[in-house]
Amino acid sequence: MMKKSTLTTLFICVIVAMQTAISCSPAADNGAQLRRERLRNLDDSITVLAPSVLDSINSAIDNTQQMLAKKQANNTITTSDSLALQEYRMCLARYYWLSDHPEKADTIVQDIINFAYRQDGGYYDKHKECRSERLNSLLANAFQLKAARNHNFHREPKQTLQLYTESYRLLFRSDNKEALPKACANLADAYIQVNDIPGAAKWYRRALFLVDSLELPKKENITLYMGLAQIYLSLHDFRTAQIYYNETERYFDLMSPQMQAYHVNNLGNFYYYTKNYPKALDTFKRMERLLIKRGMTNKFDMYLCRINLADVYLNLGQLDEARHCLELCEPYFHKNGDATALYYCNTIHIGIAARQGNAAEVERVLRSEHLAHEMPYTMVNIRNQYMRQYYEQKGNYRQAYVNLQANINYDDSLEHNRSNMRSAEIMSRFTADTLKLHHDLALEHKNAMIQTANMKTTVAVSVAIMLLMLLVLWMMYMRKKQLQNQVSIMNLKLNNVRNRISPHFMFNVLNNKIVNSGKEEASELMELARLIRTNLDMSSQPYMYLNRELEFVEQYIRVERYLLGDDFDFSIDIAPDVDTAKIRIPAMFLQILTENAIVHGLKGLEGHKQLHICIRRDKDITIISVRDNGPGFNARRALKKGTGLGIISQTIAVTNEHNKHKMRFEITNREDKEGNVVGCEATLKVPDNITFKKPDLL
Repeated sequence: MMKKSTLTTLFICVIVAMQTAISCSPAADNGAQLRRERLRNLDDSITVLAPSVLDSINSAIDNTQQMLAKKQANNTITTSDSLALQEYRMCLARYYWLSDHPEKADTIVQDIINFAYRQDGGYYDKHKECRSERLNSLLANAFQLKAARNHNFHREPKQTLQLYTESYRLLFRSDNKEALPKACANLADAYIQVNDIPGAAKWYRRALFLVDSLELPKKENITLYMGLAQIYLSLHDFRTAQIYYNETERYFDLMSPQMQAYHVNNLGNFYYYTKNYPKALDTFKRMERLLIKRGMTNKFDMYLCRINLADVYLNLGQLDEARHCLELCEPYFHKNGDATALYYCNTIHIGIAARQGNAAEVERVLRSEHLAHEMPYTMVNIRNQYMRQYYEQKGNYRQAYVNLQANINYDDSLEHNRSNMRSAEIMSRFTADTLKLHHDLALEHKNAMIQTANMKTTVAVSVAIMLLMLLVLWMMYMRKKQLQNQVSIMNLKLNNVRNRISPHFMFNVLNNKIVNSGKEEASELMELARLIRTNLDMSSQPYMYLNRELEFVEQYIRVERYLLGDDFDFSIDIAPDVDTAKIRIPAMFLQILTENAIVHGLKGLEGHKQLHICIRRDKDITIISVRDNGPGFNARRALKKGTGLGIISQTIAVTNEHNKHKMRFEITNREDKEGNVVGCEATLKVPDNITFKKPDLL
């Protein structure tokens, strides 16, 4: 018969074989999958501004650096190891970008870009892509964040477009194609910033296509619906824009805090451009409350909200509130060098001054202004409206007409863009790049599925054969173990009988003693003889019904009472819902617990002696407790082999091996309020459906 060690060795061999087979499949790269999942979870925590996310990122960086130091000392460091560190640093850069100190991200992002450029002997400089998909993904993320930094603060729009475009191209050759729709959305936003509305719409539509082609969750469309709403708002197609805003609002609870703020800000702009200023005010106030609730009071979104509130207050004629909002946000834009935002602040200053007829203030603002680059059409259009009011107040109707004509030209350009949009929408459905993209993605997906299926079939057949062999060996092992358990139970029962100090011999001696004793003494000896006879009957049984066990315990107590004296109190408390005739417990367990309480707890005790047995139910479990007021128990010898409690412990262990629901046993000292030991309590918990196997004689 096979030994346990042999079986263990075989089991290990099977596991190794399974792992070897699985490792042969690229589709089953668990390590890479876990890595991507870990990074994705970190990104999700960063997006929702989880309080502990910074600690998690720093901990991951520290652990990775320690691992790198060890591998470097052993000359076993790899590019993959270094990549892991840079990926966590990328997470740190994203955190800083969303924090109150976005400038802290700049150095980290540039370090990551330099790291990617150095890999594989400057491979990127020659081929404009990295050798590994993983490195392409890292570099794409770095370009995205660098572009977003320029984008938010209206810096270097051409460079922003280049960075976003390069990031999109790298993602196509990365292991993170799920990020492609977001890259498209960022590109679309950048095109809006350079007043290329049809170009922006093209990238939003491509993002929607990618979400469908890559079979991503439909919630990924939320950002794209936001963007399309912005497109149609820029074109003053308010009806279509509202459709997309309403569609976006349906998914509001699924958005991150930053996305929620972005959506509400855009919705406020919608009401502003439709000249529904009271509704615009309510919406920007909603944004302000949301940012305060999310702890985002010192972030870009809050200052954007305040500058928009300033313009709304201006149009509502609440000039003091408008000035107050400007005072709150203008220093932030000066600090970050946001020329477009400062142009907007100056525009609102001009509007306030024009409302008050303060021509000197308007001229002061215009003289102090130094435009670094061309402003977006929307900003210029708002400026022209306020300047027209200013020129009309001065009586300069010629210049007022010029501003009016500029707005008319702006409206003409919107109509031109609308026409381009309609043409682009038709042509984009049949463009070669989208058709090729769809074909490549479908083919890649199909090949991966075929490869995965073949590998899974091979692994499954191999594992099935190994598991069949293992099953046969396991059955043989369990049969042997079952026989060993039966022998163990039998030995425990025999030990139990021997612990009763040779009851057969005692029974013969007692019979002779009873004949030659007085009436009272003979009665005591008869109780003892009945006790021994019951002991002999029960010791051969694996279990006993609780009522029989209680009768035996009462017999035992009657014998022991003669030795304990008159100051001994004994009681049994049985709950009303306990049917002792139907409950099975291991034979003689209750007697052993009672005997231990008397022998080790009450005998030799001065004063009043108490022994109490309590039986109650807890759902489908019978709970039996034996409590005394003795000096407590000695933990070192309590479960010693060969003692009553040792027999209980071993018997429970053997019985539990073949039962789903387990018996439980515990023994504790009882203490008073001062912490003094005032007795001991042993508790046995027996499930209703537990089975007891009667040992065979071998």
